[in-house]
Amino acid sequence: MNQGSVCVFCGSASGLDPDFMRLASDVGSLLARLGLRTVYGGSRDGCMGAVADGAIKGGGKVLGVLPDLFLPWEIAHKGLTELRIVPGMAERKAELMRESDLFLVLPGGLGTLDELFEVLTFNALGHMNKPVIIFDAKDYFAELLVWLEKASAFGFTKPTSEHFGVVKSLQALESFLST
Repeated sequence: MNQGSVCVFCGSASGLDPDFMRLASDVGSLLARLGLRTVYGGSRDGCMGAVADGAIKGGGKVLGVLPDLFLPWEIAHKGLTELRIVPGMAERKAELMRESDLFLVLPGGLGTLDELFEVLTFNALGHMNKPVIIFDAKDYFAELLVWLEKASAFGFTKPTSEHFGVVKSLQALESFLST
């Protein structure tokens, strides 16, 4: 992927393990180094902010998409290449999907899972055909990956290998993105 936009889904919280914040920053730096534009949810907080900060420090371009309902909390990242304000969460996801060529999922909470499943569903229904990579740092997604395999084994979805890939290291992610 020599050029393009990578949407990163991850937590707006920092989490309890500082390794997740370091990972988020390193992912942003990697995307910048590879010349890929980072697309994400627009917050300055948590892992989301760390991804943006890493990309910005690496000289990369960063697009944030923030629902206007968050404006009173002043969580918008001020150092982005571009910040788009949209009317709500559904519009945010639609804009993130429109602006991205690939989706990368880092550890996060319910919003991260919501975004992951919407992208997987759009791909499965043929509304788009864009790669999805789950970064399973510290086996964060291990149980979810087991459940997804079970859903496939029971015939509720196609084999998971048709829906997404999994990486467990920055080196594996870089290798995937460099092809």
